[in-house]
Amino acid sequence: MKKFQHARSFTKWLPLFISVLLLVSFSSCTIALEILDDLITGEPSSTSGTNTDSQSSYDDSDLPAGGCPSQLAASAFEYAKKYAAADTQYKYGAQDPLRSIQVDCSGLVIRCYRYALENSGYSLVQNDMSSSFMYQKASIPTTTPRRGDLVFMTYNNSTVSHVGIFDRFEGNQVYFIDATDQGKGKCVTERHYSKTDKKIVAYGIMKVKQ
Repeated sequence: MKKFQHARSFTKWLPLFISVLLLVSFSSCTIALEILDDLITGEPSSTSGTNTDSQSSYDDSDLPAGGCPSQLAASAFEYAKKYAAADTQYKYGAQDPLRSIQVDCSGLVIRCYRYALENSGYSLVQNDMSSSFMYQKASIPTTTPRRGDLVFMTYNNSTVSHVGIFDRFEGNQVYFIDATDQGKGKCVTERHYSKTDKKIVAYGIMKVKQ
């Protein structure tokens, strides 16, 4: 009788056991994407980091005309964090949505802002832009970037060739999230440079239109 009861108990839990095995068999990227699919339908998480308190008030009293509001810029940064958590792969010219997970530097910025601006009444100047175009035509220069603003960089000491999403200043370091071609493995990560690093050209507020 006891053997029969044990068999019934095992049969009861067998479907759950099989489901767990199937879940474990998926790649970490797949699991991350399933989580992101749920997250993307809701509001991004609240901002975090050293300057959370300064970011939480969203003071736009000195926002230049046509500039992206602070809250939406911060929301774009939160979406960049989701890309960083999803083992995103680098592909030149790509700006895939979260489910596809292939972007380049400007594609990451565009996608994060498009997610952040959805249903806000704002939109980007263009939905397909290079980092140099953002620098020249689609951003407003600033020396006091907010979380979610743009960090323009160069790797040839002349023209802007790269863009990231600003996080914070910490000491003499500039923290940002960007997409870089790192070979195998995920390409969207949070990195930092010295404030005086020659690779950093300028900071900018993304232009938006209504």
